[in-house]
Amino acid sequence: MDIINVRLPPKVLADVDNLAEKHSLTRSEVIRQSLTIYLHLIENMGSLLRPIAFQVKPSQISYARRGDVSILKMPTGHAIVTGSTSSGAVGPKEFDRVKVDGQVLGKFLARVALMDVITTGAFPLLLSLTLGVEKQSTGAAISEGVSREARSIGLDPQQVLLENTEDNFETVQTGAGLTVVGLANENELRLGKTLPGDLIVAVGRPKVGEEVIAAEARGEIADLRNVAQLCQCRYVHDISAVGGFGIASEAKMMAYGVGRQLKLWEKSGVDLNKSAGPATVVLVTIDGERLEDLTSLISKPINVIGEIL
Repeated sequence: MDIINVRLPPKVLADVDNLAEKHSLTRSEVIRQSLTIYLHLIENMGSLLRPIAFQVKPSQISYARRGDVSILKMPTGHAIVTGSTSSGAVGPKEFDRVKVDGQVLGKFLARVALMDVITTGAFPLLLSLTLGVEKQSTGAAISEGVSREARSIGLDPQQVLLENTEDNFETVQTGAGLTVVGLANENELRLGKTLPGDLIVAVGRPKVGEEVIAAEARGEIADLRNVAQLCQCRYVHDISAVGGFGIASEAKMMAYGVGRQLKLWEKSGVDLNKSAGPATVVLVTIDGERLEDLTSLISKPINVIGEIL
């Protein structure tokens, strides 16, 4: 008989000792019998060794959508969340309609897609950057902008960023897209948490096009740091980034998502129908009694735009 030395964690060792005492056995006998039973099970039910994720069938996955975000809920209790954004005619090239540096474009591409994923409660695992421009120098600048924004929330671009560029043909106008893939425990998703009576609050002011850069310098638009702060607050129910359809449209989706009606406030102090461009506004739902807590946490413009009925 061969002798094998086995190292066991204290908790497992305590369980072994309890069984040994209960049944008047030695430690060795408990371990031997446990292995015998386990090996028998594995031989007859080999699937026990396989990670449960590989047993998932497509028919077991449920799909949900929130704006530009897709949520795939797995039978394992996990959720895969994807968010995407695109841009055209914005950049440093000859025929771009809005002239900005490639790094600036990359920053806002990353900000939009990352906000979409993070506001659901998911952790971003992969960024896929698809560029309709050459790698040098336009593509490299855009990629650097994406990388810097990713680093601002602790991601390592060397690990999470994939990119593809157009190097077969010369381009005279910038086109770019970014997809972010995230992972969450389904029970920790920030979806459908809004309650009747909640206020809907806008963090930041809607800006679009050439307005964005100057507004950011003045501290008027929401950013990833704000989203990270909001996600840490238990009193914040749902969070949603606002894009081209404007605040009113996004607020309605938040209300209808929980089967409630929405009352917009006429004198909210912000244009509810203006495009918020690259996610310059974030909407949150909170209990009215926590409004002061929110205003003390976030140093950006904050306006109550309505309530959930």
